[in-house]
Amino acid sequence: TKKFEFYSELIKKGLTDHAKKYNTTPDEILKVSGYEAQGELAFVPHYESPKRHGSVKEYPFTFIDHKSRLNREGRSQNTVWYHEFKGVDVGDRSWDDVAKIHPADASRLGIRDGDKIRLTSPTGSILATARLWQGVRPGTVAKCYGQGHWAYGRVAAKEYAKFQARGGNNNELLPDDYDRLSGSTARNGGFTGVKIEKA
Repeated sequence: TKKFEFYSELIKKGLTDHAKKYNTTPDEILKVSGYEAQGELAFVPHYESPKRHGSVKEYPFTFIDHKSRLNREGRSQNTVWYHEFKGVDVGDRSWDDVAKIHPADASRLGIRDGDKIRLTSPTGSILATARLWQGVRPGTVAKCYGQGHWAYGRVAAKEYAKFQARGGNNNELLPDDYDRLSGSTARNGGFTGVKIEKA
C-alpha cells in the first residue's frame, strides 16, 4: 500500500501458510516459538515479556552486560590507553575486569570489594574482581564486555604467549538465543541469570 502498516499482512500470511503446510495453527506455531501473543495481537506491535535464561532459584542475579565508553569497533582492548583510562567507566577500575555488585548483595554472600569471584550462568562461568557499588540495582550484577581475550594481542591478553586471558569473556555467560521467526539474534531480548561465589 506504500503506507506504514501497523497490521502485518506479511507475518500473517507467512504463519498461515506455514501452519497449513504442517497441519497446525498460527497460534500453535507462536506458542512453540516462545511467543505470548495469540490471534490478531500477533500481527500488530505488542509487548512480549523478556525471556530469562536460568531459574531464579539456581541463578538469583540478573546479569547486565554493558559497553564501555572507551570501546571503539572492538579493538580498544588491545591498547594501553584503554586499560589505563578504564576508570572513566563509572564503577570500573583501571587494569582490572570487575563485576559490579550492590553492597547489600555482597554482604549477604560474604564478598568484599576486591575479592576474586566466579560468575556462573546456565551456559558457562567466568572469573572477575568484585566491585561493590551502589550504582547497580540489588539483585543484579553488571560487567563491562570486552575482556577475556587470550589471543587478541599482547595488551588484550594477560599473558599472550601463554594464551592467558585478561579477565572474563561475558559471552561465556550468554546463551545462543535466536528469534524463532526471523532467525535474528535475540542478544538483547532476554536476560541471563547468574550465581556469584568466591573464586
